[in-house]
Amino acid sequence: MLFERSFVMLLGENKPISKLIYYLILLFIPFFTLFILETIHRGSPTAFTSWVLSSPVSVLVTYLFLLFITGILFLLPRRVFLLTMIIQLFIWALIAFISYKKYQLRGDYLSPYDFYLIKEAAGITENMGGLISVKWLIAGIVFVVVSILSYILLNRISITVSLKKRLIIAIVGVLGLVLFFYKPTILSSGASEEGTLQTKYEKLGFIGGFLTILNQNRLAEELDTESIRNVLHSDKYKVDNYEVDPDFKPNVIVVLAEALWDPLLLTNIKFEEDPIPYTRSLMENYTSGELVTHIFGGGTINSELETLTGLSTRFLPEGAETYNHYINRPIDSLAHNFRNQGYHTTAVHTFKNWFYDRNKTYEYLGFEKYVSMEFFNNPEMVGPYIDDRELMRQSLSEISKTDGPDFLNVATVASHGPYDDIRYEEKLEYTTEGNLTEVPEYILNLYLRVLNELDDSIKLLIDGINELDEPTMVVIYGDHLPMLGYDYAVYREAEYFSDFNSFEDYKKMYTTPLIVWDNFSAPEDKEDLRMTPNFLGSYILEHAKKEKSPIFKVSGHVYDSGLTVIPQKQFWGNEGVNETELVDYQILQQDILFGKQKSYEEYPVEVAPGYFLGSEKMKIKDISIGKNNKGKPAYILKGKGFVSNAKVYVNGKAQQSVFKSSSEIICDIPKDLIGKDKEVTIEVKLIDDEDHVIAESEYTKKK
Repeated sequence: MLFERSFVMLLGENKPISKLIYYLILLFIPFFTLFILETIHRGSPTAFTSWVLSSPVSVLVTYLFLLFITGILFLLPRRVFLLTMIIQLFIWALIAFISYKKYQLRGDYLSPYDFYLIKEAAGITENMGGLISVKWLIAGIVFVVVSILSYILLNRISITVSLKKRLIIAIVGVLGLVLFFYKPTILSSGASEEGTLQTKYEKLGFIGGFLTILNQNRLAEELDTESIRNVLHSDKYKVDNYEVDPDFKPNVIVVLAEALWDPLLLTNIKFEEDPIPYTRSLMENYTSGELVTHIFGGGTINSELETLTGLSTRFLPEGAETYNHYINRPIDSLAHNFRNQGYHTTAVHTFKNWFYDRNKTYEYLGFEKYVSMEFFNNPEMVGPYIDDRELMRQSLSEISKTDGPDFLNVATVASHGPYDDIRYEEKLEYTTEGNLTEVPEYILNLYLRVLNELDDSIKLLIDGINELDEPTMVVIYGDHLPMLGYDYAVYREAEYFSDFNSFEDYKKMYTTPLIVWDNFSAPEDKEDLRMTPNFLGSYILEHAKKEKSPIFKVSGHVYDSGLTVIPQKQFWGNEGVNETELVDYQILQQDILFGKQKSYEEYPVEVAPGYFLGSEKMKIKDISIGKNNKGKPAYILKGKGFVSNAKVYVNGKAQQSVFKSSSEIICDIPKDLIGKDKEVTIEVKLIDDEDHVIAESEYTKKK
């Protein structure tokens, strides 16, 4: 190519002008990296230009950060350096793309704590389509082609820079990065500490926002024992201002209803019918109200953690996903409180046992067992998810099989988004009039369908409880609003949001239904509720007339004082939040999550002995020899706790088997054992999609 020959000739002679151009290229690389990174992260070159004009200091600081990295890598041999530059550009572009897509789906950018959830992200994106559009695919191809050509072109330049000069440049780069990490406030110049994750990224850029949040998330110093003891022994927490009745032990079921929301709030859309008629009847006739969550479109674990533990994610580092990062030892919870007062404690959820580390977390939270999706026998499916009605049947089964009272934490999943996939064969038509374009209309109609089935599953649960004829309390709450299309497509076209920075839109974005149903309260006791999830646990214990552990006493005291909602900090004034009222609360939370748990010395928190996964432990009680459905010799295994996903192993090798029921499995006899009087070892194992054995029977030998 003429251009290539001319370029190489220009830089091929070791002249001052050639070296000057070479160094200019070196200075251009970090700017080009910054351009690619922010253009992808912000969605367009126009948005990048706007950022450059509005935040020149942040642009300069980010450029210097990338320049220092480039200077350090410049120490490498030329070919390795060029290859490294292309690789790091690709990594930045990929991270920016992930952050951009996360923002389109959930309204917040990639945070440092998202890197703890790589496995979970991979697990959920299996069920998500349309993440990469044709536009992004073409851009990716162009990127690869340009990168290859640039590498070939620059690699042919004969100019060399001495090791001494490269070493000096690298040392300057190291000193520059040391300054950044020693004085991290340089990164956050001009950004408010009280700003949201979104505003930090918009002001500082991806790198500045990411590193600023990482720096702000450093933990506070260890609390002294006296501060904690003062909270535990404060007179204001000694007297219960509600009735405690040790002899009254109602079943308590807490239902986390995935993406439960009232779509009739979209007033610019007309609907054929109410998608949640039963849930609405509960809201009208029983204690109900609003739950002001802290998440939108995803991050279920945050709402669940707050409800179960009484802790507030508002006191946690911004952007933190809590189960994976913080729950790594026993933590006080509703499960601990109820188990200590004679309850059976069970968690039931129709997704993978390892997702968000729930298999470990539920143990730390005091549950006796966790029934995950692997333990459901041949369930009905809704697209990639187990039908919520199967979940409710399993929950009713858990209550009916115990003698004493039960505490159940039930988390649904079938109404999970996004809603642009095909889950039903028939056409979905719930909306009649509105200004929605084709794709958003499909998304809304699919959401309405799964929401209607969630509503039906709630009815199934309540009907089943009425048949049990036991005092029971059911708390139902939405964990977050649904993600209705990329970039809020449905909400935007329905004109539901108008100003994301306003308090009114904040309430719209984070408010979900809350229902407290029971079969023992009088109609006149109906309440109108409004709270954040961290106060719900204390309310549940009061309603069930159970004693509270310290964290629930403190959160309950704050709630009783009239502070029922802890919003994002910029809206504390709107909600009348007085920070002094939260001091004791924050002290206990810091000790529980980050400290030495000194508050547990007087109120011990221990895991349930014998915690396991499954509804009941698998056990082989008897093995006989019979025939399979093809008339061939087979082992007939009798026992309990068998599940349809389990496999039978004979002498360590998996065999073909047929699940008949939770008490019977028929297994083929290996050919080399037919008619032989040999001792064999038979075992039933359940292995998850991570190849971990999550349940197994005892070894049983048979001749």
